[in-house]
Amino acid sequence: MNKTKIVHIVGVCGLALGALGAASAPLISNHYAATVSAASSSSALVSDDTSARSITLHKYTGTPATGSDEEPSTTVPDDAKPLGGISFTIQKVSHVAGKTFDGNDSSTYTVDSSFTEQTVTTAADGTVTAALGTGTSADGYYLVTEQASAAVKEAAKPFIVHVPMTHKDATTGDKSLEYDVNIYPKNQVDEDSMKLNPTKTFKDGTTEDSVKTGTDVSWNMTINRPSDIHDTGVETAGNTSETVTNADGSKTTTDTTVYKTYANELKLVDVLDDNLMTYKDVSKVVISSPNDQSGMTDTALTKDTDYTVTTTKADGKTTVTVELTDAGIKKFAAASSDSKLVATLDTTVNADSDAKIINTFDTYYKGTITPNTESHQTTTPGGDGDDNTPTPTVYFGNVDVDKTDQDNKPLANAVFTLYPTKEDAEKGTNPVTDKDGNVVTAKTDDSGKAEFTGLQVDKTSHEQKYYLVETDAPAGYDVEQKVHEVTATQDTKSDATVVDNDNIMPNLPLTGSQARIVLYAFTTALIVAGGAGVYVMKRRQRNA
Repeated sequence: MNKTKIVHIVGVCGLALGALGAASAPLISNHYAATVSAASSSSALVSDDTSARSITLHKYTGTPATGSDEEPSTTVPDDAKPLGGISFTIQKVSHVAGKTFDGNDSSTYTVDSSFTEQTVTTAADGTVTAALGTGTSADGYYLVTEQASAAVKEAAKPFIVHVPMTHKDATTGDKSLEYDVNIYPKNQVDEDSMKLNPTKTFKDGTTEDSVKTGTDVSWNMTINRPSDIHDTGVETAGNTSETVTNADGSKTTTDTTVYKTYANELKLVDVLDDNLMTYKDVSKVVISSPNDQSGMTDTALTKDTDYTVTTTKADGKTTVTVELTDAGIKKFAAASSDSKLVATLDTTVNADSDAKIINTFDTYYKGTITPNTESHQTTTPGGDGDDNTPTPTVYFGNVDVDKTDQDNKPLANAVFTLYPTKEDAEKGTNPVTDKDGNVVTAKTDDSGKAEFTGLQVDKTSHEQKYYLVETDAPAGYDVEQKVHEVTATQDTKSDATVVDNDNIMPNLPLTGSQARIVLYAFTTALIVAGGAGVYVMKRRQRNA
């Protein structure tokens, strides 16, 4: 803010314009704060015919500090932020005799049709100046009306100001006329309407899913259309100018075109853990808007024209950034206020020991209301996001098995298979397979433990019943001929203990299927040898 413009406020302007719920603001009121810049000083206070007349508006969040009517504050709070993109109309008015000026009561004034109504819009620094003309012909009363903005809960009340203003120096008591009147209307910004409220779901809109590990999963990153994605200006072709004839016959030309300004940043950022998810693509970005049939209509955006996708890798993570270009921001701004932006992220998910994957994303936004401040929102891992919706999670199931002998000694190299039903387990049909159709098995380690991970479970209960069968025993042991009902969950507790009996054959150094083959071969050799012996004996008896 240009502090050289800020001087003491004349009491006729009063204090700051009321925020929400304030009463109407007459000329002499406490509903707006005004400071003025001296163009001349005269003890007689005679208005000159050479100075340019203007009104400069300053828009900030919060409430400017104020003092007494005689000595109002000339400062703006340190935590105030400029409001860009707020439009005002300026009309010249005349007082109706017998009534008190009131900007909210049109019966107290008449509009001067000789003055061309102006609409001005605050820039990124929250200020805008309305040029009224030069000389005494521009002197008079002006009605200032703030235009509605979706980002502001309620526009400031209309107010009337006189140009030029009489200013009294608080120290010397000297008076002067001020031809540029600086006014600070207040606002209570509608913060909620400017939030993106990021939500993340699966493509079908749900937040819970379960698939086999290694399966492709797509996630929808969705945000609301923020109210300050553009200001209240209008797009026009070329410039529109206004020419004012001054008292001396000279003419002043002012550009009155009001150009619409847009947000300058809108990004969706998803950080993927490479151990859990492999990035594949951002398959689409759409603007989803309500239609007359109470459904949603999607308008597809074009990659590299309306949005860009960038990926970076660091510390075992892949960061995916979807950012709207200026063209994409304009398309989103042109959509209805209740529209949403949806970006679909495609990944391949991989189970780990936690048996679940929680996926969130962040948003970064700079709108027109506070263009120099970046708004950051994120969905919250493991709980509710900024919009009070749960984050999406892919659930897997684990089944843990313990293998021992009759003496409770752990046994390695026992192989197990899972089946979806007890009947399948008893018949050995339809075993559980991975995403590629390969039968899923688990083998015990030296501690006698085996684990099935990445199993598909029920989307709601996050559990699933399976039926466990030992399909290969360690060397020297019989296969247990039982079916165990087990439950796949997200824990690592043992779901079944399987005990093998010694098959009384000498333990050979080979294990598993190889050992079994050797045992079968050894047994066959004994049978063949026994049969040969009997044959030889009978031959001898016959020949004797």
